[in-house]
Amino acid sequence: MEELERLLKMNPNNIFIVFVLYAIIVDISLSADSSGQMQPPRFSMQPSSSNSIVREGTTKILQCSALGIPQPMYRWLKNGVPLGDYSSELFYKIHNTKKQDAGAYQCIAKNDVGAIFSEKNNIVVAYMGIFDKIVEDTITAESGHAAVLEFPHIESEPPPSVIWQDENGALRYDQKYAVTDEHQLVILSASHDDERAYRVRAINTQLGKEENSPYIRLGVYGDDTKEVPPEIIIKPRDRKIIKGQDYTNLFCIANARPLHELETLWFKDGIMIDLAGITFDLNDQWNRTLSLISANLTHTGKYTCQARLRTGGFATVTASAMVTVYEKPVFLSNLKAETFGEFGSNTVLECNVQGIPLPSITWYKDARKIASVGAEAANNDNDVYDGEGRYRVEVDRSLVINNLRMEDMGIYQCIANNDAGESSIYTWLKIKTSPPVMTTAPANLTVLDGKDAAIACRAVGAPTPNVTWYFNDSLIINLSGRLQALDEGDLLITSTTIADTGKYTCVRANDAGIVSGEAYLTVLVRTQIIAPPVDTRVLLGHTATLQCKVSNDPNVNYNIDWFHNKQPMVAGSRVWVTDEGALTVQAVRASDAGEYTCVVTSPGGNHTRHALLSVIELPFAPTNVRAVRLDGATSRAVNVSWTSGFDGNSPIQKYIIQRRVVPEFGPTPDPLLNWVTEPVNVSANQRWVLLTSLKAATSYQFRVSAVNTVGEGPPSDPTDVLTLPQEAPSGPPVGFMGSARSSSEIITQWQPPLEEHRNGHILGYVIRYRLRGYDNSPWTHQNITNEAQRNYLIQDLITWKDYNVQIAAYNDKGVGVFSDSYTIKTKEGVPEAAPDNVRCEPYNSTSITVWWTPPNPQKINGINQVYEMKSHVII
Repeated sequence: MEELERLLKMNPNNIFIVFVLYAIIVDISLSADSSGQMQPPRFSMQPSSSNSIVREGTTKILQCSALGIPQPMYRWLKNGVPLGDYSSELFYKIHNTKKQDAGAYQCIAKNDVGAIFSEKNNIVVAYMGIFDKIVEDTITAESGHAAVLEFPHIESEPPPSVIWQDENGALRYDQKYAVTDEHQLVILSASHDDERAYRVRAINTQLGKEENSPYIRLGVYGDDTKEVPPEIIIKPRDRKIIKGQDYTNLFCIANARPLHELETLWFKDGIMIDLAGITFDLNDQWNRTLSLISANLTHTGKYTCQARLRTGGFATVTASAMVTVYEKPVFLSNLKAETFGEFGSNTVLECNVQGIPLPSITWYKDARKIASVGAEAANNDNDVYDGEGRYRVEVDRSLVINNLRMEDMGIYQCIANNDAGESSIYTWLKIKTSPPVMTTAPANLTVLDGKDAAIACRAVGAPTPNVTWYFNDSLIINLSGRLQALDEGDLLITSTTIADTGKYTCVRANDAGIVSGEAYLTVLVRTQIIAPPVDTRVLLGHTATLQCKVSNDPNVNYNIDWFHNKQPMVAGSRVWVTDEGALTVQAVRASDAGEYTCVVTSPGGNHTRHALLSVIELPFAPTNVRAVRLDGATSRAVNVSWTSGFDGNSPIQKYIIQRRVVPEFGPTPDPLLNWVTEPVNVSANQRWVLLTSLKAATSYQFRVSAVNTVGEGPPSDPTDVLTLPQEAPSGPPVGFMGSARSSSEIITQWQPPLEEHRNGHILGYVIRYRLRGYDNSPWTHQNITNEAQRNYLIQDLITWKDYNVQIAAYNDKGVGVFSDSYTIKTKEGVPEAAPDNVRCEPYNSTSITVWWTPPNPQKINGINQVYEMKSHVII
């Protein structure tokens, strides 16, 4: 109340703040009173106290009742999965139960203090089906040996009671018959008298329902008088049982002939069972079933049965099994109903538990698993996730909570599990409180407009005091955007303006009390750069201008200084600063590139802005230009590679490749002459190019230049002279033609191949010819070794025939491409034969008639035009 009186005396306008503070105090008081009356839930009835077996199709009602203030609400879970939301209903009804309703049911009781789990109740839905097999089966056994009849499968819950019968009714109580824990029927020392049909009668005692299996017919073969040595048919099996279990049966069913001479003895850990110091019973006079009564830890051990004939004659047989007694988790110390912890301190919640096997434990807060101390990390949205590592579990299973906070209040439950069962303990953790104490009070503050202002208001208390801020005695409603309340309670005002000037009051309050403080904030108009320099690119030799326009209070003077790469700049003939603060640099050069800083200093604040000046120019020539001929399918492929040079502060756009032909021997021409640009598009990221449109037997040089936005830079130095090897001529001689000189001669003439087709020094020519139309006939070749010869006479040809004639040039690499065929016909010759079958007859006294047939066409050697007739007088 003293704090309220102080606020009223300071300013009448504080009445509003006082009213709000009074409301806060009243609310805190009421909350404290109600907290003192609250009680955590504690179970008065749990679902485990009800019957756990229910008939299929009926209704099952589970009850869960807890005491607490306020009255607890309930939520049911099946196998750990919620079955609905919280409600005040004490009962959970399962209507028309089905097999899938079976499972572990438990409830959560919850109120404003916290929540706890109940014990679990395993609900079993009783049902019974029919035997899987519906037809009779047959088995055989050797006389004197045991016959084992398997129990036919039938679905039943709980497992049925079993009675074996033969076709005459129930089996008599006799050493000959034994039933195992898996409901098998063992017929010992089988004989032909045992040959008949057997069946099982299964009874579900919960449903009052029974089923009879189909018959199993036994056939026995062999000699009924033959002795059989002892043999253990059903051996005892390893068992894991729970402490306090009423009965645990171990079976040791042995066979021999004669059966009445067979005896069975039991041992525990090598000691006769009678001397082992445990409670037990032998369920029949033949010692075939050992029952362990009211299991405790002394029953753990190795159990051995011996089977032998009293008269001897055969070896004793044995079988063993291990029995392990499990103990449900037991807490060696209990938690207090209420545990108190100081705010900000550490607390330890014990979970001292033992059991066999050693139980695993899980800590819960208000029925939610504490994920950070389990084997899993926040896999469930309902888990309590401690992202700061304040929770940890020690080796002794105790839960340690560091730096207690108010949100740590609640019910903490340790649930211990092992194969024998589950147990739990819980406590209500309460956090003690203390009134707020101001550790850093608000202080007067002056800032420049646009700057951030942080007004401190830090206090300690338990729980952590909340914070409320007021501006000029009015409540600040919207603490968002530029106005933010920080976690420590400080008020942050970002990008302050003149309107933020005024009085700021903070109030810190918790359940135990209240404290307040105030301060004044003054915001000044600050000097600042409103048109800052910007990154600029300028061509080499041009003028660069960087602006730096300042906004300031008219009553505040300021000074502008320019820096180049953090070094002060001095005005000169090329560099000066305008009245508005802009920096001008004339005839820029490479040394002018870099970072420029405009620094404004004044009583109204300082401001600094930076910009980069880039001087762009033509790119430098590439270096390491090399030309290498590639080995492969063509010897004309040349790889030209290079290393990029300085890009002139402008990205390279492409590269230009040039070549020139130089003499193989003799002086190299002027480096600037005879260059031809290759028609290839070389991108900026390429560093090599493959050229293929080159001439063989030619010497080349290559050079490369780069292109950026300014233009094409200087070319590189030429590569070393690269001479391509000769190749056979790639084209025929030109102007090839010919004509007939006589009936057996053709004269041909030509000119050398084009320069680009010679591929080396022409050594001579090859002329080939053959009769036209005789494409399968071989060519006749004539070699002309004189490179300067331009005609050739082909002789010894056939008279009056068409010839296809071709010509090719050759060099050191071989014969080149032949020309297209040129067709030439030889001239006509004199017929080689006279007409045949010449005869004549007198026509009159002065005339005769002459007849003949033409000569062989192949011997005419031309076109037959006339016949010449000669005669002479025979006397």
